[in-house]
Amino acid sequence: MLDYYKENIQFYIILFLWLAVGMFGGPVIYVVLPVTVLLMKQKGMYEELFIGFFFILIVSDSEIDRLDFAKNIKIVYLLLLGVFMAFDNKQFTPFNGLYKIFIPFFIISFYCLCFSPAFFVGFQKTFSYLIMFFLVPNFITKLHRDNGVKTLKNIIYFGNTILLMGFALYLVDKGYAYSSIIGRYNGVFGNPNGLGLYAFLLFTLFFVINDIYVDLFFRWEKVFIYGVIMASIVFSNSRNAFISVAILILFDRFFKKSFFLGLISSIVIIAGNIMISDQIPVLIKQFGLQSFFRLNTLNELSGRAVAWQFAWHKIQNNYFIGRGFGYDEFTMRANYHMLSKMGTQGGVHSSYLSLWFNFGLIGALIYLRSFFLVFIRALKITKLSFSIMYAVMFSAAFEGLFIGSLNPQMIILLMIMTIISDDSFNYAEIHLQDDLAQT
Repeated sequence: MLDYYKENIQFYIILFLWLAVGMFGGPVIYVVLPVTVLLMKQKGMYEELFIGFFFILIVSDSEIDRLDFAKNIKIVYLLLLGVFMAFDNKQFTPFNGLYKIFIPFFIISFYCLCFSPAFFVGFQKTFSYLIMFFLVPNFITKLHRDNGVKTLKNIIYFGNTILLMGFALYLVDKGYAYSSIIGRYNGVFGNPNGLGLYAFLLFTLFFVINDIYVDLFFRWEKVFIYGVIMASIVFSNSRNAFISVAILILFDRFFKKSFFLGLISSIVIIAGNIMISDQIPVLIKQFGLQSFFRLNTLNELSGRAVAWQFAWHKIQNNYFIGRGFGYDEFTMRANYHMLSKMGTQGGVHSSYLSLWFNFGLIGALIYLRSFFLVFIRALKITKLSFSIMYAVMFSAAFEGLFIGSLNPQMIILLMIMTIISDDSFNYAEIHLQDDLAQT
């Protein structure tokens, strides 16, 4: 791991330069970042280009005012990567076909914009969503094709470094890494739930990579990285992330024994959860975990119940066909003062309701059809497929995971879906040894 930091010290200096110029240089960042990105492209630093984009997405999630530059510059970065792919397509062929599964959803998304009250914003979101589904799988596939497992190691090291930076920030200035309003740790992210979702997805990505390449990381590295991720989840007090990780691990055990056992156990667990849901608070109290699970907010789901009720009421106006990306934000923002008085702030806080809100029942079903297809096809490659699907679906029920594009959570989810559905990532162990020798 120390070798990783020694090899990439210049790259981290570039990231620090972007931060410094963005925070204190005003509009100068709109010159500095594109110029450095172009220089990296000329030098063939595709891995740095990709991880640099990942970094900007993480910075854009922050609520620190001086980091607001990242919310605008990430669009410029995305377009630059898109241009690089368009004019240098031979570097990326053969293309990854993950985006093809979602083409029906992209079609209904653009159609829904015909009814949008915020067409320009909706079009930007739709276009960025489409580009992300094409760009991320093709970048990660190309990097794996060129660099082998080294790229996967570097992505994990970088993702873990972000969590370590959160702890360092907390020690230096607690105010930036801790939300005093809700009393929860959020690291470098804008809120604790964002940190929790990031940590869960990074855990899943690391879990997948370790399942495919058993000897890629040393044992102490696995312990350290898993430890940092779980510590982030615990300190963020994210119930959603904690339960999602538990679901992933639990179903992994069942599905690895047999696919049939996995299906049966999933039915039993889901049905049993419904039957004993009223007893969950009692069990939490018996184990003395009231503080971690924030039992005082469990019934209201931290304000989500109000948001869900409001969203469901608005869905009735566009039941089958919605009004496109951004319609949920447009509506929630227009009713912000009323909703804040009722105990909720922000968005819908459920991917399924957000899909229905924005694209209607038809659009939501089309998206879920594509999502399921990815994991059904992945069954041919890895037994982890349904375990990941269940965990992600649970997490998405309480977060807007499926509805965002330019955020650090979606890029990790796209990497996960790419790795488990592309058989080029699942080659024989003998090739792993060749790659390790090169690293």
